[in-house]
Amino acid sequence: MNRSLLGCLLAASLVGAAAPACGNGPETVAPSATAVTADVSPQATATAADPGPKKLGTSAGVPTTARAPDFDPLTGATARFGTLGSSVYRIEVPESWNGELVLWAHGYAGTGSEVVVDSPPLALRRAIIADGTAWAASSYSENGYVPGIGADDTLALKRLFEREVGQPQRTYIAGLSMGGHVITLLLEYFPHEFDGALALCGVMTGIEQVDYVTSWALVAEFVSGRELVRGPGVSREQARESLEAIVATLGSVQNPSAAGLQFLSVIRVLTGGPRPFFLEGAGVAATTVFRNILSDVEEKLVPTLAASNEHTVYGIEPGLGLSPDQLNAGIVRKKADRAARNSTNHPDAVPSTGRITVPLLSLHNTGDLNVPISQEAEFRRRVEAAGAGDLLVQRAIRDGGHCMFTAAELTTAWKDLRSWVVDGQKPGGDDMLGDLTDVGRQFTNPIRRGDPGTR
Repeated sequence: MNRSLLGCLLAASLVGAAAPACGNGPETVAPSATAVTADVSPQATATAADPGPKKLGTSAGVPTTARAPDFDPLTGATARFGTLGSSVYRIEVPESWNGELVLWAHGYAGTGSEVVVDSPPLALRRAIIADGTAWAASSYSENGYVPGIGADDTLALKRLFEREVGQPQRTYIAGLSMGGHVITLLLEYFPHEFDGALALCGVMTGIEQVDYVTSWALVAEFVSGRELVRGPGVSREQARESLEAIVATLGSVQNPSAAGLQFLSVIRVLTGGPRPFFLEGAGVAATTVFRNILSDVEEKLVPTLAASNEHTVYGIEPGLGLSPDQLNAGIVRKKADRAARNSTNHPDAVPSTGRITVPLLSLHNTGDLNVPISQEAEFRRRVEAAGAGDLLVQRAIRDGGHCMFTAAELTTAWKDLRSWVVDGQKPGGDDMLGDLTDVGRQFTNPIRRGDPGTR
């Protein structure tokens, strides 16, 4: 299968064990004989520009180092790279630049002290450069679940591009996973900076991504009958041991216990109901989300403090020995710290508003349980409520991974977004508010092996 290698992790929780940067995997691209590659040097270092009157991120104050950002340009393009404040960046400009720019927002990159900049997925990168469009990407100045810092650093990079390359005629913002949260923040707080947006497997509902992981943990705790140990003074080892006991009680996705069947049912209902590749997605998330439940075990960081399931209504399918009333009465409720879940103090620790003013095209895998497709439905409701429904097109891609898109799906999405922005040709999409049982046939290319419609 010709897949874009986007299927790494968004640690849907906050900070946890180091994970590979969510990007396109290794690229091997022959440098252009005519391309000029800048060296990282004091001369290439710039001071981060103020992106505007409001900073969107909150620093955890953790010192970082940066991996060298050098990379080889595609044929017919020039690579630029360097240091911007505490972040590093990459810029690629085609020789015949059309005056357009794509800013790329990467996903969660673990919690290590070294920040790393990723290029866009290779298929998307090639399509962007082939159109004559430039792109730029930031490492962000910190790792962890830091969409606000990602937004601040991405906008600072736009300012650097304007100074060193030129003022773009059009600017797009694109990103994956946590990068979707970066996108919604920038579109809400800096709407006049952008002309279009492309979200891939994106966090579209803001802090509710962390609410979802909170639900994952508390549902698992309830149906297993075992306590998940967290809080002040709790060690990571103590939390890990308690989580291992919960996971052992649930069993595997392939061989679940009675409690495991209850857990899978609750998560299925919570994330959009029956749909293609749900179980395959659960197999992926059983590793990644459970692992990242160990994030911030002392519950001290802003996203953890802001998370809540206080008003979440849980459901479960019949015949599993547990009623919805029993479920909702039994699950522990976590209230948000109102100082943390506060748009004045922490713009990136509240739900997204749906206020968009430019075309936004979104792709989401049906079986994704790291960032569930149900976020697309909720985002649609918010955009409609904000009166901007005509500016949102959403596509379901039938796959059980997180950010698993083929080259054809990525390049088609880019070309459709650009035609929408430049020529006013609005592309087609899927109804994310409807029944998802058989969604995604129109834009999945190709249909994956093992698709439930072909079994």
